[in-house]
Amino acid sequence: MRDFEILLGLLFVAALTQPIARRLDVPLAIVQVVCGLALSAIPLVASLRLDPDVTFTLFVPPLLFYPALSGSVRDVRRNARPILLLAVPLVLITTAAVAAAAHAIAPSLSWASAFVLGAIVAPPDAEVTTSIARRLGLSLRLVTVLEGETLFNDATAFVTYRMAVRTVAIGAFSLAAMAGEFARLAAIGIVIGLAIGWVMAQLPRLELDSAIDATMTLITPFAAYLLAERVGGSGVLAVISAGFCFSRFAPRRAAPRSRIRAREVWETVLFCFGSLVFTLIGVQIGTYAPTLWRGQGASLLWLIAIVTATVVVARAIWILLTAYVPRFLSRRLRERDPYPSWRTLAVLTWAGLRGGDTLVMVLAIPFVTSAGNPFPGRETIVGVGLGVTLVTLVLPGLTMRAVIKRLALPHDDTVESEERHARLEAERAALAHLEQLAARDHLPGDAIAYLESTIRQRTRLDLDDIDHAGGHDGVTAEDVVRRVDREMREIASQAVVLLRDQNVIGQEALRRVQRDLDLDEIRNIRG
Repeated sequence: MRDFEILLGLLFVAALTQPIARRLDVPLAIVQVVCGLALSAIPLVASLRLDPDVTFTLFVPPLLFYPALSGSVRDVRRNARPILLLAVPLVLITTAAVAAAAHAIAPSLSWASAFVLGAIVAPPDAEVTTSIARRLGLSLRLVTVLEGETLFNDATAFVTYRMAVRTVAIGAFSLAAMAGEFARLAAIGIVIGLAIGWVMAQLPRLELDSAIDATMTLITPFAAYLLAERVGGSGVLAVISAGFCFSRFAPRRAAPRSRIRAREVWETVLFCFGSLVFTLIGVQIGTYAPTLWRGQGASLLWLIAIVTATVVVARAIWILLTAYVPRFLSRRLRERDPYPSWRTLAVLTWAGLRGGDTLVMVLAIPFVTSAGNPFPGRETIVGVGLGVTLVTLVLPGLTMRAVIKRLALPHDDTVESEERHARLEAERAALAHLEQLAARDHLPGDAIAYLESTIRQRTRLDLDDIDHAGGHDGVTAEDVVRRVDREMREIASQAVVLLRDQNVIGQEALRRVQRDLDLDEIRNIRG
């Protein structure tokens, strides 16, 4: 109960850091890490201890499910080659390289423990990078590769990590056995995830209340994870598979209110878990900081530096090799997919930030082996993992925006163009159907005019005025109409609140009217 209260306190403080991050114009995650560092000076916070099994079960499913749920299968499939090259072989190569470097520098660290460390620091977390890239309008392909890498390297790293930890726990290590186990875990996890995702996607057929639908989407990742782990599969791959499967079928059947509620619920859940993760990174770093100066502190700092250099250099070399060598050897690949810009490769290389994935695995390291002995090298693994996270998160995170602007990458409006096309097609389909209904039901002219106006206002596109004239600072007529429309709804909402304050209406009437105004606002928000 005490640990739960501490977590609630950390979440409360982490939420209050958003205005600070906005004022300083720095990524929120970095401000939350710094906040966690400061909070670690409080003895009560520093005493926080989370159960390793609970940590994995609590954080992994939600943090993996929604990115898979909201990801584009089309874009991932189009960029499957670069995504998989970064998400699978790079993670395995980085794991092996870190294990070799760590074992060479610290021979007391067994090979199995060194592989645990390698798996912990291998996967980058591109959340900070992709948020900056989206705001600056970088290419859709670059954003897709970063998001896809983050999603699928989680699977590779988590599965590798669990096998390495299991190897340490039972005291036996075999690379061939690990490879076979990896394939088995992956196959079972994917099958379980697809099954759970498909079953959950059929629930809207039952016409459940929107609150229940949203609850079911929250249950889905945990159900996939726990069931896969129970039958001996990879819970991580089960969650990712369930997310992609659910996103494929659910939008066809879910009611509008259910989609709105589920999106809002998931945005809140992800903010809470993400804030906790980055704040806990700061807390854990602050808690383990004294370890650096106790006993072999200098050697631990040296190990952190070597491991950090290893992950950075491995990423840079691998990106260069996979970008140029295959195209050099294959003319067909060059014609289909020309050489990428060195600027794009520079951003991709600099995006190797470590974050939530590393923390979750650090917190999940068991304290004892199956024989009841202390987990060998745990303190070293935790210290190095947190140190690498701090260096790779703070340095690239604070400089990423400046690097992107300095490289002057071209703006990509692919998403805006696709959105515009989709809105146009939605309006055309609705208007065509309206014509059929008007003829069938003999609708009066004023009703037809009203419905046409409603359709056009809903899609925010007018077929008679597709090209909006640009204004100052890129402000279009559509932007002005949207702003005025939003202000009108705000005035309407304030007028209803005033009626409640004057006891003209009750709270229930206020709630109903505001609900409709809010739904109208949400309906007209892009993205």
